[in-house]
Amino acid sequence: MAQRTAAREAAFFLPHLRPGMRLADLGCGPGTITQGLAEAVAPGRVIGMDFQPSQVARAQALTRERGVANVCCAAGDANRLPFASQPFDAVFAHGVLMHMSKPLEVLKEVRRVLRPGGFVGVRDPDLGAGVLTPQTPLLERAKELRIRVRQHNGSDPFVPRDYRRLLLNAGFERATATASVEFAGSAEETRGAAAWMTDQHRGLSRTALAQGWVTQSEVDAIAAEIEAWGERPDAFTATLWCEAIGWVKR
Repeated sequence: MAQRTAAREAAFFLPHLRPGMRLADLGCGPGTITQGLAEAVAPGRVIGMDFQPSQVARAQALTRERGVANVCCAAGDANRLPFASQPFDAVFAHGVLMHMSKPLEVLKEVRRVLRPGGFVGVRDPDLGAGVLTPQTPLLERAKELRIRVRQHNGSDPFVPRDYRRLLLNAGFERATATASVEFAGSAEETRGAAAWMTDQHRGLSRTALAQGWVTQSEVDAIAAEIEAWGERPDAFTATLWCEAIGWVKR
């Protein structure tokens, strides 16, 4: 997450930003995207918000380290934004809605805090639209568990493909949608992708183990398979990220 940047993750959103805007970055994580958004709207103010206090602390530390004067960070829940109505010109949410059990309600809450003419940008991967090769039974099992755990937790792994529709249903006047692809196809990239996949697998496996869907030996075997995949000279993966922008009526 610390490798994320506004230039890459918010490329679809940046052209719409203007100096002086007031912006909220929901799910700011360690704050690397937040810094780029702050540069785009300076001297406008940016509030980075995350559900996890540990991530807020990292974002605050990065802000101090870089000496960025127009950013502040705070803990908060996207389901109940701690803001009065209509304080923002723009809201950004990267890797947020995919985890929500009621993404439509979150978008309605986002619309509440946007001024007339304001807009929101959302971006998430669609777990039904990626490729990973060479494929093996254990890697297929890892994907199956990833989808099952997300659904068990109440979220929809395939909801990003419907973001344009959700924005309109949430009351935005108009919405546009785009997509981008993130891939790994070199030795360094596939090792990095394998490390990320392993971290995800270990985290999600706690739920799978608790539910009795998998054994510890299977969890370990999948982790070893992911690591081995990352070292293969023919390994390749690509993930489709769905992006959408919704505008509030002026």
